[in-house]
Amino acid sequence: MPAPADVKAAGDVTQEGGLGNPAEVLWNLIIRPPRSRYSVEQLGPKHFCLERRAFVRRTDVQLKNPRGHALECSLFEPLPQTAWDQSRQQAEQHGGQANGSGWGVTPGKEAQEDVSALWAQEAAPDSGAAALPCVVFLHGNSSCRLEAAPLVQLLMPLSISLFCFDFSGCGLSEGEYISLGWFERDDLALCIDYLRSLGRVSQIAIWGRSMGAFTALLHADRDPSIAGLVLDSPFTSLTLLAEELARHHAKVPAWMVRAVLTAVRGVIQVKAGFDIDKLNAFDHVGCSFSPALFIAANGDDFILPHHAQELHDAYQGEKDLHFIPGDHNSARPEACRRKAALFLCRTFHDAKLDQLLDMHTSGLFDIFTGQAALQQLAVDGQITDGMDCSDIGKALCQQMQVFPSLRRMMLIRETNCRRPFITRTTIRLLQESSEAGFFVRLEPAVDAVRLQGIPHMLVVTISASAVVISRVCDDALETVAAAGGIPVRVLHHVVLSMARSGRLLLQVEAEAHHLPENVISLEMDCGGTFREQVKLWVMLLSGQTSFGQLAVEDGEATLRENLGDALLGSRHLGGTSVASRPALMPRGDSGLTATRSSPNDSARTAAAAAAIGGLSSAQVLDCCASQPEALVGWRVRDVEGRLR
Repeated sequence: MPAPADVKAAGDVTQEGGLGNPAEVLWNLIIRPPRSRYSVEQLGPKHFCLERRAFVRRTDVQLKNPRGHALECSLFEPLPQTAWDQSRQQAEQHGGQANGSGWGVTPGKEAQEDVSALWAQEAAPDSGAAALPCVVFLHGNSSCRLEAAPLVQLLMPLSISLFCFDFSGCGLSEGEYISLGWFERDDLALCIDYLRSLGRVSQIAIWGRSMGAFTALLHADRDPSIAGLVLDSPFTSLTLLAEELARHHAKVPAWMVRAVLTAVRGVIQVKAGFDIDKLNAFDHVGCSFSPALFIAANGDDFILPHHAQELHDAYQGEKDLHFIPGDHNSARPEACRRKAALFLCRTFHDAKLDQLLDMHTSGLFDIFTGQAALQQLAVDGQITDGMDCSDIGKALCQQMQVFPSLRRMMLIRETNCRRPFITRTTIRLLQESSEAGFFVRLEPAVDAVRLQGIPHMLVVTISASAVVISRVCDDALETVAAAGGIPVRVLHHVVLSMARSGRLLLQVEAEAHHLPENVISLEMDCGGTFREQVKLWVMLLSGQTSFGQLAVEDGEATLRENLGDALLGSRHLGGTSVASRPALMPRGDSGLTATRSSPNDSARTAAAAAAIGGLSSAQVLDCCASQPEALVGWRVRDVEGRLR
C-alpha cells in the first residue's frame, strides 16, 4: 500500500488579488502568498504499511483555532499489526476508506469513540503498548501539510508519530491571511494541547520550515516541555525579512524601502490584525532551552542563510547548525532529513529509541533501512564485508548488546571443535581504535536451568591498549586475565588453545620478535562443567583488523581429515556396524566433570607418537590407520598444508 503523495504533487496554486504598486507586491508576499490547492486524494490511504516495517493509521481531525478558523489536521501513528488490522476493520464497518486514496471528512462521533476505545485497549497495562513520541510538522508559507509526506516513511519505522496540519489561511484550512508566526503560534499551541489530551503521545518535538520554523521559535519559550526543535530556514525578524524582500523581490529602490515598509505595516495591521515590528525571534531565543537543530540552504535568496546563523549564535539551549545545498524551496537531501531525525531521537530520551541509536551509531544496525550493517574486515590483505555470520552468531551479537563494550561486536568464521583444541592465526591491527579477537561458547554438560549463573561464554579481545580474557556472566562482563596491548600495524601470531581439563591458554607474539619475554601469555581455568564441544568465532569490535588464515585443530578434526569417516567410525564403534551397537556419548557428555585420559591411554599415545617420529608421510598415515590415537592432540599440518 502506498504512502501519502509528496508535496511536489500538489495541485494548482492560485493567488488572490492583483499586483500593483511595490507596497501591494510586498504585503501580498507577507500575508497572502500563493495558496496551495490540493486534492484530498493526494493524501493517501488511511491505513497503509511501509515495507512491512511499520503499520500506519492516519486519523484526520478538524480543530477550531481562537479566531474561529477550522484547521485541517492529520495524525499518523505506527501501530502493532493486530491493532492496525482491528482499526482497519472498524473503519470499513463505518463506511470509511480503510485502504482507499481519500481521507474523507472528519470521523463521526461513533467512529471517534471506537478509535478511542481501541487505543485504550492497546494502552492497557497488560497489552505492552505505550504512548509514543510525536513530531509536529509546521509547513512554510505558500505550502500545506503535504509537505510532511517524506517524514512519514522516515519516522513511522522508528515508532514516532507525526502530526501535520494546514495553518490558518493555508491549504484546506479556513482563513484568508497568514501572519508568518504571530497567529500561527496559537494554532500550534492548540494542536499540542489536542495531542496531549489524547493520552497517546509521550514527548512532543517540532519540525518547522520557513514560516513554520519561525513559529516554532515563537512558541518554544512559552512551552519548555518541547523535547526538541528542527528549524529549517528560520528568519530573525519580520521587519528585516520585509526589507530584504522589498529590495530583492519587490524591486523597491533602497531610498524608498523605509517609506514602503511603513505603508506595508499599516496595510497588514488593517487586513491581518498584527504588527510586523513585534515579530522578532531574538526576543524568544534567549529564553528557549529545548535542543534545536538549525538548517539553512546556501543558495536561499528568500530567507538568506545569515538568519539561521545569527539565531543559532544567540540561542541559549543545546544547538547545532547544518548548511545544505539548494535554495529555499528545493527538496531537502535525504541525509539532511536523517540527520534531523537522529537529532530528535536523541532529544526524546525514549528507552527504545536510545537503544536503537546505540546500535545505529555503533554501525551494527541501520535504523532507517531496518537491516544489520556489516562491518568491514581485512582478510589476508583484502577488505571484505563481514562474512559467514551464522544465525547463532547474529543472535549472540544481539544478546551482547547489554554490555557497552560489546555493542559493536560482529562474529564471523564460526568453527565447531572439541577439547582439546588449538587455534592458530595471525592478526594485524590497522588502526589505533582497532579491537578484535575471539568469542568462545562452551556447551553446558547439564540442564540449562541448573547451569544458570555459571559463565559459559568467553571473550578474548586484542587491542593497542590491552589483551584481555573475559567471561560473560548473567549481568556483567568479568575480566579474568589481562596484559598490555600490541603495536598497531605489526603482524602478530596468535595461538589459542584449550586443554581437555578446561584450561584456556592465549599466546600473542610479534612476528619479528621470538624471545620468550616478548610473548604475551594469558590463561584461565574454565572448570569442568562443560562438554567437549566448543563453538569458536573470530570477533570484531571496532576499527579495521587484518586476520590471516584460521587453523583450528583438535583430535576429532585431525582424525577425520587424515583417516576419513569410515576409519573414524571404526575407531569409535569398533568393527561392527553402527546399527548393531548402541550409540555412545562422547567424552564429557555424561557427567558434570570433564573426563581425563587414563594412564594407559596416555602411555599408548606417547608410544605411538614416538614410533612414527622418523617415518615418511605415507608411512605415518599407514601407522595412524592402526593406531589413530597417535594423532589425537598433535599438530600434523601447518597453515601452508605441509605435513610435519
